[in-house]
Amino acid sequence: MINLWYEKSYWAHTGGRVSGPEKVVRNTIEALKEESIDFSINENKYSFNFLMQYQHEIAHKKHAELEHNTCVIGPQFWPFDSYGKFLIGNPNYYNKIIAPSRWVKDLFVNKLLLPSNKVGVWAAPIKAPDISEKQSIDCLIYYKNRPIEHLEKVKSFLSTKKFTYLELNYGGYSQNDFKDALSKVRFCIIIDNTESQGIAIQEMMAVGKPLLVWDVKEWDYMGDEYKIPASSVPYWSDDCGEKFYYEDEFEFTFQKFYDRIDRYNSKSLFNSQLSYKISMKKLFSLFGE
Repeated sequence: MINLWYEKSYWAHTGGRVSGPEKVVRNTIEALKEESIDFSINENKYSFNFLMQYQHEIAHKKHAELEHNTCVIGPQFWPFDSYGKFLIGNPNYYNKIIAPSRWVKDLFVNKLLLPSNKVGVWAAPIKAPDISEKQSIDCLIYYKNRPIEHLEKVKSFLSTKKFTYLELNYGGYSQNDFKDALSKVRFCIIIDNTESQGIAIQEMMAVGKPLLVWDVKEWDYMGDEYKIPASSVPYWSDDCGEKFYYEDEFEFTFQKFYDRIDRYNSKSLFNSQLSYKISMKKLFSLFGE
């Protein structure tokens, strides 16, 4: 029913680390199997074509061979390289481009001027990590692409208040490190830049960890011309925890968060928006929208 196209050489392996792009493909394949959906890999067999990666010459050439109205492309493509510029400039060459969250669609439509009906929002399926729930530490600090002063502020506060913590820095931990940390901690503090989907954070949601997020308000990676409102947690509800934006809000928000820590249920967002079943249902709807 669906042909998946991707290129394994796009993934970079470091120790036991699994990259986000690889996780998107792995989880999608597992979700298709779990939902009993027929699919092929890099073979033109079924009516729908899902080009999951579009950042290399192989995908560009393969796309030229397919019926364009059958093709959904993304979420792994960069709109500012030569391949991405081709897609942006030729919206009749595909059914949909996938944006992994609403703010990314806003970038494509409001800044890159793609027709709104040519962009679909789809969150890759998330699988809950297999953890043991042997809690012995208060907090996991997840740190990615932010000023080091923000990390030091949080660590100093936790130490002063006698909270124990583990720290994971993006790109510097394995999947086993991640599962071990989630098994040990009661809650997580996120110090992250913008995320197009935020798979690691959503895996924390999937195992029910309450989250305190030092959020950001905009994506400005390509300068002021393409600046757009964005977030560290583009998939979010108040059930997940608390968010704040400025350093002077941290201590007040932490206390509010900690006072309510047993009331949060981040699994509810996972179940309603990110599970295998929900993700596959949304994926197939994109072909018909």
